[in-house]
Amino acid sequence: MRIKKTIIGFLGLLGLLSCTVESELPQADNQRAVGFGSYTEQFQTRGGELKRAIPNGGSMGVYAYYHDGKLWATDAANNQPDFMWNQQCTYNADLEAFVYSPLKYWPNEESDKLSFIAYYPYTNAELADDPDVPESKAATGLTPLLTNEGKGLPSFNFTVKDAAVNQVDLLVSDLIVDLPQTRDTEGDPGTAFNDLSINDKVKFLFHHALAKVEFRIVADAAIRKDIVKFRLSSLGITNIYKTGTLSTSYSAGTTNLSWSDQSNVQDYTFKTNTPQLLMPQPLLNTAMLNLSYNITFKSDGTSYHYEGSTPVADQDYTYSNAASLQLNTMKLTDTDIPLTTWEPNHHYIYTIRLRANRIDFEGEVVDWGEYKTLDDIPIEGE
Repeated sequence: MRIKKTIIGFLGLLGLLSCTVESELPQADNQRAVGFGSYTEQFQTRGGELKRAIPNGGSMGVYAYYHDGKLWATDAANNQPDFMWNQQCTYNADLEAFVYSPLKYWPNEESDKLSFIAYYPYTNAELADDPDVPESKAATGLTPLLTNEGKGLPSFNFTVKDAAVNQVDLLVSDLIVDLPQTRDTEGDPGTAFNDLSINDKVKFLFHHALAKVEFRIVADAAIRKDIVKFRLSSLGITNIYKTGTLSTSYSAGTTNLSWSDQSNVQDYTFKTNTPQLLMPQPLLNTAMLNLSYNITFKSDGTSYHYEGSTPVADQDYTYSNAASLQLNTMKLTDTDIPLTTWEPNHHYIYTIRLRANRIDFEGEVVDWGEYKTLDDIPIEGE
């Protein structure tokens, strides 16, 4: 097993995951409406398809900045999302378009530019932090912090949901700067992902803002042949931050995501081979991996039970064990380097390897979207 610790870049074949047909968007005074597409950095599936960044019926929030004869870098500290502020844009699979209202139109002057950044899932900033709003209206755990009169790029408060089934894949796009109404991408290689000559779409490349964490249990080859059955009683981690502030920044053509102010620890129960989307964070010394299990082995021919007064060789016997490990001491695969921090846009796979006389633990970082095959133990009761 080899460690691959990389911040995910532009991987595999990327495709345009949503299209806006120009005739489907109403026009006013010969102006061109602003349309959107989206995709994520994602490996192809076995069927050769790419996963949509935004599912049908899902909404992203868009911030758009108007530059009157200027560029983003001209006055970066004073850029305001005055063209679109947390605009809800909902993907409609039938139209193959993001729908929003009221429509906005490109500036007519070629010297005027627009810059864009988006996030998913959309959250109404005015309702998300309102204690009187039912949980169903603020179910994302996300609170946008950039006000409609604020300056700069958006930031967010976010709380991971306790139950895996309710956890949200938080996405933030690259900042797209200085787009005019029309543009030739061949002559503008710095913004190659945004070809406005095709139906005027602004195509967002999204990145995962959370960490994907997964646990797997495997048996060493020396004992695997003797295992009759394996039952996992419990598997979980404790003292994991679940709340934090996500900030976006832009420098030298790169959009950066960073987390701060992590707080509010939580315990999480896991099933094997089932990832959870958790808060990126430095792992506390009190963050622990805990598990307990039973293994039933084939008889070694030396253990007996009695039927009446007659000794009978046992056909199998059951071994029970429990273990705890300080999570930030788990080493990366084939190294002596401890895995002490979870970063955004990474997939962390922790392997618990059962041997004849001990348990080994190791961690691996793989590309988000890549599936890593291991020889897992069939587990009862999951």
